[in-house]
Amino acid sequence: MITRRPQHLLALTIIGAMLAACSSSKPAVAPRPRYTSTTTTTSRPGADSVLTIGQLAPLTGPIAIISDSFTVPVKLAVDEINLSGGVNGKPVGLVVADDGSASATARTAMTSLVDTSHADAIIGPSTSQAALDLVTRPPAHRAVICSGSNSYGPISGAAQQNGFYFRTAPPDRLQARALAKLLVADGRTRPVVIATRDDYGLPFGTDVVRSLVAQHATAARLVSLRPGDAGANRAATETLSRQPDAVVLIGFPDGIAPVLQALIAQGKGPTQIPTYGSDGLQNAELGALVDPANPAVVASMKGTTPAGAPAGIDHPFNARLFAAGVEPFFSASTYDCVVLVALAAVAAQADDPQAIRDHFAKNLTGKTICSTFLACSDELKRRRTIHYHGASSSFDHWTGSEPGDGSFDVWTLGLDARPTLAPPAQQIKVP
Repeated sequence: MITRRPQHLLALTIIGAMLAACSSSKPAVAPRPRYTSTTTTTSRPGADSVLTIGQLAPLTGPIAIISDSFTVPVKLAVDEINLSGGVNGKPVGLVVADDGSASATARTAMTSLVDTSHADAIIGPSTSQAALDLVTRPPAHRAVICSGSNSYGPISGAAQQNGFYFRTAPPDRLQARALAKLLVADGRTRPVVIATRDDYGLPFGTDVVRSLVAQHATAARLVSLRPGDAGANRAATETLSRQPDAVVLIGFPDGIAPVLQALIAQGKGPTQIPTYGSDGLQNAELGALVDPANPAVVASMKGTTPAGAPAGIDHPFNARLFAAGVEPFFSASTYDCVVLVALAAVAAQADDPQAIRDHFAKNLTGKTICSTFLACSDELKRRRTIHYHGASSSFDHWTGSEPGDGSFDVWTLGLDARPTLAPPAQQIKVP
């Protein structure tokens, strides 16, 4: 097990809500690569039985500072596959394009990867909003898409309609259960969940309440947060009228800051009543948005976030990533995407996207357990069915196009308003 290094917390404060929601207007940050792959970047002219993988990575934009967390796992996986003989006897090609953490940039880059570079499968994009945009537009049906960093709830429905999209990161409905587990473990029986009135907050908040009730916190209630100060004041007043023993906030800093201000004005801020949040609030900017003169007003808030390095998984990838000096932010799940795409191509004995799609999930439900590309591909060549145990998950509860289980870190905002993570032993596993 490779433990997190302290500098990983810097990445968490930079990203905040980025991977779960929309693009940002922050200036681009130039990437600083620290790892050189032996993989040759290729562009294939047409169908030639060579598996070509394209990657949409945040080479520029607000999370470019951790672009290595996305690109290095893909390079490590492709190198491993090629050193193991490639796919169907031929080396795998790799083409990396910039998604800029933005829907429009990702859409243009994917079109280039599919139409010009003839990619059979796409790894990425880095953000959920870009993914939701891609799965509903051409050329989404001409390449398999697998992302290790998309957790946004509405993607599930879009992926079912698309049929070519998969994700290895646990979806928000699982984090809702983890957040509910955290509250119940803390003894909260009368929490009120305040969720922003949008397609992120309301589904997430509803799932949290449903999970709380299922775990016997039957007094849990949901309050819908409308935009603006008037909406925040109404939500705060309604919440406190229920005399909760905890407040749960689902949303992103800009939308949640006003309701925190309203709660604090009524003497019920995070330092007075236990306050929890989703990963969208795992952000060092939240305190300054609530009170620029005293960011510590949000201190002691806690919540959940998908685990970057799930505890209890002993996979050789973790040591290789550590040796490369890269922070494990969705890195293991990104690596798993590449291996699963390659194994699907081996099972299909083809690089055709439709054939890869049809075999992708089958390799997570077979009889023979294996954890590396070489071991799994050998079993497939023997005509055996496999159950891939990856670097991010054992994938024991795969559902449709996404995991049915997940591991989640617990974060806490300190007196400096910055998030810190609890030790891996305190991770919450769902189910």
